[in-house]
Amino acid sequence: MAPLKKFVKAAFTATAPNYQSTSKPGSGGSSIGSTSLLSGLDVASVSLEEMCGLFKAEPADNLYLTSNGERGVCLYKPVKKGDVVLSIPISSCFRDDEPPRWYEHLENGEANEDEHDITDYERYSPSGWASRLAASVLDLELNNSEGEVQNENDLKMGREMWQSMLPDEDILRASLPVHWGEEIVGSTKCTALELAIDSAYFARATAVFTLTDELKQVLEDNKNEKEEIATADLERKCHDALDIVQTRACRVERATEDGAQWGPPLRILAPIFDFINHASSRITGQGSANAEFGVENEQMCDMHEAKLVVRALRDIDEGEEVLIDYGDSARPAWRCLTSYGFVPDYDLDADTNDEEPIENVAELWMNGLRFDVDPNSVPYDLVEVAAAQTMLDYSVDEDEFAKEEEEIENGMLTPLVARTIADRATEAAVNLVIETEEGDSEEDVWDKAEFVQAASLANRLRWSQHEVLMKFAKNLRELCNPEPEEED
Repeated sequence: MAPLKKFVKAAFTATAPNYQSTSKPGSGGSSIGSTSLLSGLDVASVSLEEMCGLFKAEPADNLYLTSNGERGVCLYKPVKKGDVVLSIPISSCFRDDEPPRWYEHLENGEANEDEHDITDYERYSPSGWASRLAASVLDLELNNSEGEVQNENDLKMGREMWQSMLPDEDILRASLPVHWGEEIVGSTKCTALELAIDSAYFARATAVFTLTDELKQVLEDNKNEKEEIATADLERKCHDALDIVQTRACRVERATEDGAQWGPPLRILAPIFDFINHASSRITGQGSANAEFGVENEQMCDMHEAKLVVRALRDIDEGEEVLIDYGDSARPAWRCLTSYGFVPDYDLDADTNDEEPIENVAELWMNGLRFDVDPNSVPYDLVEVAAAQTMLDYSVDEDEFAKEEEEIENGMLTPLVARTIADRATEAAVNLVIETEEGDSEEDVWDKAEFVQAASLANRLRWSQHEVLMKFAKNLRELCNPEPEEED
């Protein structure tokens, strides 16, 4: 019988996911306001080299988008470890501290023009920074600002190119659980996801209310707007903009080269950079992250020369896809789905970087209590609950139970308790793949791409949890019945 701590590292094979990059379909966005600079644009003809030129990004000639059904960023030429893959000026990005002029907080009917009137609470508030970035996305659709110099026109055209390549609005909406109905949410059989949706729903409602209110005002003041837009349509526009922000924005620190932080974190939408797909940096080998990003050329209280830079973590070959780790918001699977609208593929036998936390977990209920488990560790509280259940399931007498309890208190996971947990995990895993009862949805709902997208993601999440639980149970049973050592 192995001690619990040793059991975690020795009896279980170290595991972590292997993410196969996934991309969403692109489409042209509809415009609220006047005619686009890119009317008649053929999206397929847009090259990253052209976009890099408009955004002043470098190098401009080494990146291209894959076109084999999975959109991602690949290299024409190899890049060595530590070299720059992409560098884009912060000034070319949408910034949460530079919302459009029409998006201003009102006090006593007068607009605050001082950017310092944005409080630290608003900077850190999820709905606050997301609303400001979404306002910038909406402002691009309003198209109410004309560039006065060539650089401004280049940036304007670049952003319209970027907008034309964003995911289809309906499919993106269907990918995010915050928009799902009760039937789809319930079919995931994931309590953590349901709680995350509840929390996100109220933050989203606040952001939509604020955006809609200020968008109404700017449209009323826009003399070129001949037709009044219904409130429901404006709310949908705001939701679409927030969906883009949620799935494509990143956070960077305001800090000097020596690490001194001089301001709150900055949230940005960086065109071209946001086409790079996710992979884990906690695993090694094929399918792992091969690049990282950060802000460079930043000075104290000055980001005019700052750039968002992507550098290679290892040598990246010609034709290889560039992959970055999206961070803690992309793990475990239910959180990645909530944040970005996809479920990563996990290889539970992939090699991991030493001491890195596990990537994916599944929830396991026992005696009315919920536990998060992963393939190579067992929560101590779960062992205690299972020990009590073991006494009932296996008719263990008091003396034998006392011996089991003593071993557990000494940090031991006994084979009998491990078998109880394994049986419960297997039962839970099987329950995840059993067809759920049909709800009240109309029969023709399966003909709608949006419903199919949401249902497919719910199924992928259940399967992801199923695989974790089955691997967890398998490793526990190997502890109960270890293979005999071969004699020399």
